[in-house]
Amino acid sequence: MWSLQHEDTVFSFDHVAVTSVEIGGKVYRVDDTPNPRSDGVAFGQDFADPGDIQFQLLLTFQTVKNLGLQRAMLKEAAEGFLLAWDALELRKVTGAVGELTIPSVGLFEGRPRRAEWDWSTFGLGYLIGTATFIRSSPVTYVVEPDGSTWHEAGVGIVPPAVRSGWTFPLVFPVQNLEPAVRATWFDVGGDTDASCIVSLQGPIQARAELEITDGFKLITNRSLAYDEIAVADARPGRMTLMVNGEPNNFLAPTSSLLSELSLTPGPHQVSLRGISPQGTARAQVRWRNTKAGI
Repeated sequence: MWSLQHEDTVFSFDHVAVTSVEIGGKVYRVDDTPNPRSDGVAFGQDFADPGDIQFQLLLTFQTVKNLGLQRAMLKEAAEGFLLAWDALELRKVTGAVGELTIPSVGLFEGRPRRAEWDWSTFGLGYLIGTATFIRSSPVTYVVEPDGSTWHEAGVGIVPPAVRSGWTFPLVFPVQNLEPAVRATWFDVGGDTDASCIVSLQGPIQARAELEITDGFKLITNRSLAYDEIAVADARPGRMTLMVNGEPNNFLAPTSSLLSELSLTPGPHQVSLRGISPQGTARAQVRWRNTKAGI
């Protein structure tokens, strides 16, 4: 089903039928420069901007026999769509994006803009309209048969083992716990790399490591209390590090870059290493399977 979602708001198209849809191709920004005093062009870096999604709409209640009721329903539904497409709460927030789901195609991120109805046919019991969705990135997310898009893999940490003896000279403060490790296997679908969100729940001491084998590694530069959650979000347009919802650079310089937090299609293993005295620390990796095209 067609839908527009942002934060806790979900708008389903219901009686609004999409009669045609056009998804624009990528537009490239380039750093090309002409070769000085010679033929040809010197290519620089190319950056791809996504094309807009434009669609034609049909709204009708012609199965309703009462003409007055039909027009009232038509007017209410048309105004409801315009209100949803205006997305006032969404456009108040800098950087915020909505999610447009197109059945059998995928999910796109961006903002709804420019919706209008042609009211000349109102008296005939139907309206024709147009709407545009501005994409924030070229990414197309896979919508699963059950309508879901998110996938996740979690891993805990085993209680730390007590050492069998002491090593002298002792270094204070004395620590009699060994770092522990646990790993989990999971599969990533889609046909291109998927940016992910990684979260780490304390309690766990500094220098904890979360690693995707043959992928990336995150190393913390601070401890996390039992009620603290550190989140690294590598999705396009985000690139944030947060602890309990507040900006916090909790990663050590030896960690992978945020831009490297992506998952290739196929099997992966996630492991969590560190010292968690209560043995209750957990980590989670979340992602959306991603298409290479539309």
